[in-house]
Formats: sequence, C-alpha cells, structure tokens
Amino acid sequence: MAHAIDDTPVTSVVSVALGLKKPIVAVPAMHESMYQHKLFQENLAKLRSAGVHVLEPRIEEGKAKLASVEEVVQSVIELLGPHDMEGMRVLVTAGPTVEPIDPIKFITNRSSGKMGVAVARVAASRGAEVTLIYGPGTEAPPPNVKVVRVQTTREMCVAFDRELKSPHDIIVSTAAAQDFAIERPAEQKLKHFEPPTLKLVPAPRVLDEARKLAPNAFVVGFKAEFNVSDEELLAAAKEKLGEGLDMVVANDVARPGAGFGSETNEVIIITSSGSKVMRATKVEIAKAILDAAMARLRGRD
Repeated sequence: MAHAIDDTPVTSVVSVALGLKKPIVAVPAMHESMYQHKLFQENLAKLRSAGVHVLEPRIEEGKAKLASVEEVVQSVIELLGPHDMEGMRVLVTAGPTVEPIDPIKFITNRSSGKMGVAVARVAASRGAEVTLIYGPGTEAPPPNVKVVRVQTTREMCVAFDRELKSPHDIIVSTAAAQDFAIERPAEQKLKHFEPPTLKLVPAPRVLDEARKLAPNAFVVGFKAEFNVSDEELLAAAKEKLGEGLDMVVANDVARPGAGFGSETNEVIIITSSGSKVMRATKVEIAKAILDAAMARLRGRD
C-alpha cells in the first residue's frame, strides 16, 4: 500500500481510493516484532501522510493483534459521520455507584451505564473530546474516550469536580448515583447471624456544583422515576430543571422498554422552551440530546 504496488485486488482498490481521495482505514495485525520493525513503521507513517487512518493493533502475547470489531466500526463511523463537535469538550457520568456495607457487601442499583456510554460514543464520533466518569456499569465504554473509573457516589463527585477544573462545553449526567450511603460501613465482614442495623445518610449529589464550576456549559441531568403517570413524570422533570439545569431527561423505569439495561428508552426531554416525548434507542436519544445542546450553544454565540 505504501509503495502503490497493485498486484492484488485489495491493493488495487486502495490505490484507486487514494487517487480519488476516499477515506481509508487500515487495520494492521502481525507479530509484534514485524510491527515494530523500523521500515514497517516508516511505511505506516507514509500511509498516514497520504491520508490513511491507521487503527493501532492491540499488543498482547508478543503479537500485534487486530483491533476489536467495536473499534473498527467506531473508527469508520467517526470517519464518515459529521464532525460538528470538533474542538468541544464533553463530560459524561454513567453507570451506578455502590455504597459499601462491609468489605464484601454493598448497596447499589440496576443501572447498566448504556445511556451514558451511548452519549459518550456519539459525542466522540462527532469529534468531541470526551471524558466519561463511569461507575461499575456493565456496558463497555467506547475506546476513544477518557474513562475515569469510580465506585462510590463520593468518588464520582470528586472526579466530577476535578474534571470541571478545566472548561467543558457540555455536561451530561446520566449516572444513577446512590441517594444514600451507609453512615459507618463495617471494617470486617458482617456475619449472617449478627443482622446489623444500617443507618443511611444522604450521599452527595453529583450535579450540585456543576453550575458554579461550569457556568457557561450546557448541563443535562437525568431523572428516573418508578411507576408514575405522565403528569407526575413531567412534574418531577420540571422540578429538577429548576435546579439550574439546561435540560432534563426523565423516564419511568417501570415501563416496558424503558428500564435499566434495555437498548431502548421512553423519555420526556424538557428544556426552558418546552418538552417532548421520545421513544427510541438510547443511541438515538443520545443524538437528540447532543443536537439540542449544540443548537443552544450556537445560539449563545
């Protein structure tokens, strides 16, 4: 490829694509010693200078292994999709938090992290620099974002405040952070024949300092309710919007297809200019959130 040798159908296609200035993603895989060879690295550099996007392999067990399917797909999406968020910085919180009872047991919730990971993935694919503060969710984070791992709500708050010491344009807090923590977690494992009395105390709230730390950012909060009417859900969203947020996304996790871990969601999206109901995949909802944020930020310019 680097020397324009067209002796196979693949290399011929690449040469034609380069001549037509079509986007190309190269995904190398080989033994690590071959990959690290000076001449091979020079050829990779030559391809990059010609506009080829090289997806780095995973170095494992002495081999430069093929990048994962997810990484390849994400790279293609980024290459072909819109890049309207280039130069923007996005901070996302996702997943549950856990509060220890003792060194083994803890209280938590059913959040998978899917919604927040979707927001992070879509923002990154549109060119944004994304930081994902992630509790112990089950959804794999995208490969092209900065991931800050946390466990407790306090850890999430500390990480959140620390990241906001540098400017961010958009903040999306999807995390299902615990509302309560154990006042005094046991230092040793509690025995089953010694049932404890657990005293709960309010946990810190992740978004409490957002407006003060990021006065110019577009701030999105999420509100989860259980088995409520549309009117009650809207009222809860409006109340949260009054906490200084630019947008609130509210859902009733008791409804089919809208609960934790599902690929879809049914939400009410509310801003100061109105509200709308959206039934869609979490990726589509992520796109709608970011579209609205971008429109508002452009309106401020």
